[in-house]
Amino acid sequence: MTSLELNDYRLSVYDLMLNASPKTIAAAGAGFVYVASGQAELDGARVAADDGALVRGAFSLGGSGHAWLYEFAPVSQPVLNEDGISLVISHRLPSAFSGERILRADRVESNPGAATPLHGHRGPGIRRLLKGQLRAYIGENIERIDTGTAWFETGTDWVIGKNIHDSASAFVRVMILPAELAGGTSSFVAANAEEASKPRSVTYRLFGEQAV
Repeated sequence: MTSLELNDYRLSVYDLMLNASPKTIAAAGAGFVYVASGQAELDGARVAADDGALVRGAFSLGGSGHAWLYEFAPVSQPVLNEDGISLVISHRLPSAFSGERILRADRVESNPGAATPLHGHRGPGIRRLLKGQLRAYIGENIERIDTGTAWFETGTDWVIGKNIHDSASAFVRVMILPAELAGGTSSFVAANAEEASKPRSVTYRLFGEQAV
């Protein structure tokens, strides 16, 4: 059993500027590093663009280009504030579920005009658009999501995502989920039977999972 409740944590995403001289990133919890451009060296291992690696605690990062850090950390810890690190968004997590949990990182891509069914997820998470443009219906709100924009979903709000770009759209997502979903089991929850029968119209690439 985890020592803190889910509501005692926050989920954040940061921009990281990569430098040829590796530096230590003093992350306070578990997370995921996604290389948005260039090439990174993470704790001595090379990570190519459009790939990533799970991390836990402080890690060494160098290379060229830039990366995104998704961090799951206690709210008692301050957000990272160092040279070369820029906070994009940070959200305290709702008490979506109790018990053992995992952090999952994946990439979701859709074709032009594709729309998801009305749905939720088994846990909260942050998404950040890598390319393209989306229209997101989240609860009673509607947002246009442009490339580089990050947004938070509680998991309990009903959502529709529509690709409104003339080419493929893709986002990188990190969610906190019940441990029973480990191994890539879908977190998708259709709003009703009619929505469950609709095609999801997206493709997934799982980067990895770790217990948190």
